[in-house]
Amino acid sequence: MKAESFFALAAGVATGALLGVLFAPAKGEETREALKKGISEGLDDAKDIAEDLGHDIHVRARYARREMNALKKTLAEQGNDMKEDIRTSLLEQLDKLEKALAKDEEEVDDQFEEA
Repeated sequence: MKAESFFALAAGVATGALLGVLFAPAKGEETREALKKGISEGLDDAKDIAEDLGHDIHVRARYARREMNALKKTLAEQGNDMKEDIRTSLLEQLDKLEKALAKDEEEVDDQFEEA
């Protein structure tokens, strides 16, 4: 948005300067002084806008960096929680499998004892 303002300002300054030269009833020297002054003011305004844009970009980049770091931290924490949940689930499944195998071994042993 500010970049558009900058270009609009620059176009306005250039147009104003051109129209001032074309329709000025003043002498050449006065016209040149007015042009210099207009150009100088336009450049000062452009510098101010550029500084504002630079500051805005810096602030937004700092905010984005902070948000990105917070997101990375959150994802890392969730990843650790997920790892723990998966590990717990696997251990539970292994326990169930171990119990099932032990039960099957007992049944097989019982069948051999009966025979």
